[in-house]
Order: sequence, then C-alpha cells, then structure tokens
Amino acid sequence: MNIIKTPRSCVSAAIDMILTALAWLGFLYLFGDGIVSILREDTPGLDVPLVSRLLPQMHSLVIYAIVGGSLGILLFLWADYNANRFRRLDRRKAPIILPYESLAASFGVDLMQVQTLHSSQTVRIHHTEDGRIQLLDFTPPGAGMTRKVIAMSR
Repeated sequence: MNIIKTPRSCVSAAIDMILTALAWLGFLYLFGDGIVSILREDTPGLDVPLVSRLLPQMHSLVIYAIVGGSLGILLFLWADYNANRFRRLDRRKAPIILPYESLAASFGVDLMQVQTLHSSQTVRIHHTEDGRIQLLDFTPPGAGMTRKVIAMSR
C-alpha cells in the first residue's frame, strides 16, 4: 500500500495529531455516555426491554447492511467483468516521440538548441505575453552548476 505524504512542518503535524486525539476523545465520551444512559435506562420513554428499544434501529441497520453489501457485490462483479473483457488488451500506449526537427519548427528554435535543451540537467523557458519563447535558461550537459541563458530574437 502506498501512502502519499506531503511535506509539512512539525507544528502542523502536531496540531493535526492534537485535533485528531481531541476528536476521538469527544467521540468516545459521547459513545460511552450513550451506552451508559441506555444501560441505566436514563432515557425517557416507555418502560420496555432493551431489545425492543433497539429493534427499530436494527431494522435500519440491517437495511443499510443489505444495501451496502449489494453495492459491494455489484462493484466486484463490474470489476471482474471489466478484467475479463480487457484481459488481453493493453489500452495504454507509449507516448509519441516527436522528432527534434518538428519540435524546433513548432517552438521557433533551431535544431541544435532543441538537442541541447533535451540533454540539459535543468531548463527554464521564459515566454512573452503572446506565448512565444523569449528566453532559454538552462544548465548545459557536463557544465556542473554553470547556467547558460539564450535570448530569443523575433
């Protein structure tokens, strides 16, 4: 199982843990208080046995369980149907590799610049307001941390 973790500070994590603990304590208090009041028979109403008082809620819970179980079975059957239907097909396709010539023509740069940018460690492309490439800021291959900037003319 993969868990996606986002970077956050220790203070943020501590606040999350404290709020979660308070929420659980509140839930347990209310749950326990409800159970105790049922057992003590502090709830107002007719003097009926415990099973009779819980019976209307049990009908609802049984209906919820049946609906949930039915939906789970339907989801499983749908997943199994799709697994059998697409068992031999791989619908994922490899990305189309564009030739450097078409990239150079599309972006208005020369072929050597496209090859250099492709092999660079880092690339930052600055655009004009109308979307044309204005400035290329990159680290050429084998240049260490030395950056190179090319101003585009148009």
